Amino acid sequence: MRSTPPRAVTFDFWNTLIRADDAGVRDRRLAAWLGLLAGEGYEVDQAAIAEAMAHAGRRFDDGWLNNRIYVAHEAVADMVEHLGIDAPPDLRAQLLASITDPDPAHDPQPAPGVGDALEALRLADIRIGIICDVGLAPSSTLRRYLATHGLLDAFDHVSFSDEVGVFKPDPAIFRHALAGLGGIDPADAAHIGDLRRTDVAGALAMGIYAIRYTGVYDDPGSVEAGTDGIEGDAVVDDYADLPAVLALA
Repeated sequence: MRSTPPRAVTFDFWNTLIRADDAGVRDRRLAAWLGLLAGEGYEVDQAAIAEAMAHAGRRFDDGWLNNRIYVAHEAVADMVEHLGIDAPPDLRAQLLASITDPDPAHDPQPAPGVGDALEALRLADIRIGIICDVGLAPSSTLRRYLATHGLLDAFDHVSFSDEVGVFKPDPAIFRHALAGLGGIDPADAAHIGDLRRTDVAGALAMGIYAIRYTGVYDDPGSVEAGTDGIEGDAVVDDYADLPAVLALA
């Protein structure tokens, strides 16, 4: 628990602000690709598309672990090549849109109580930001998700990896956030996120007060990578407890 309130608080995005629905996203993308390819006369079965998506997923994970940005149009190119088809530009654009502009009817939901937590920070005159490792859905889509739930205007600054050019735990994305929030000193900031390797380790290395949020996903870390022993200055599973942890109550 902090002894004094921070001047700024940053949040991770997935499973911290917004619940990830990885299985649902995968299934909807698969269905979209099946329909688009079939509509253009390509005879590609579901298993082949699923493997192409898994191939792109492995490319993303490798980039994420090694701090190399891998975005949706690269994934589409890799998937089309993996399928062995010569997709024309208009079809590629539609396949890309299935990733970057998904149906708003399936926009993911906020973490429980996050709206009230943001309001408490706002009432305490604390600057609020986002530090997010973006997946294949770009930052423009993530902004839409926040806006859908009336949360986007709560943030004074956002640092998305596809815009900054690096992933957490690289200190550059944390510095980008602190600068954007008004030149906040790391000691005057707190960062909230669910992942030990990126959120907690990255914040601690910067001298930022690290809070591991377990209300949606409780990250076990990796014994092999040694991240299972990385822990936050505080662990919170309910946003109702955040004001006390930040010395606001």
